Amino acid sequence: MICRTHTLLALTALAALLGLSSAPAAHEGHEHKVMGTVSALEAHQLGVKATDGATSTITLNAKTTILRGKTKVAEADIRTGERVVVTYTESKGKDGKTARTATEVRLGAAGG
Repeated sequence: MICRTHTLLALTALAALLGLSSAPAAHEGHEHKVMGTVSALEAHQLGVKATDGATSTITLNAKTTILRGKTKVAEADIRTGERVVVTYTESKGKDGKTARTATEVRLGAAGG
């Protein structure tokens, strides 16, 4: 009976983890991550389409570190369609809207 109970608990925990959305959760001042593919890059705004289909727009600035593998690259080196992991923070603007600003962008080592 103990093995069956442990199996049931493990399956329940796995189901709960799989049910979590990859869409970013809002907690101002804390770091968040989004994984997916680059859907757009325009005027320092990076669009990331997550595996669940949700798209996030994240601002890149002078403090944003952009890496391809272990090598620093420029914003201009980011290509639409390549895999990406973005670490960002959120803040509320004076207009009440939430702004997401990237602290780090990690691109696939192969270059897209």
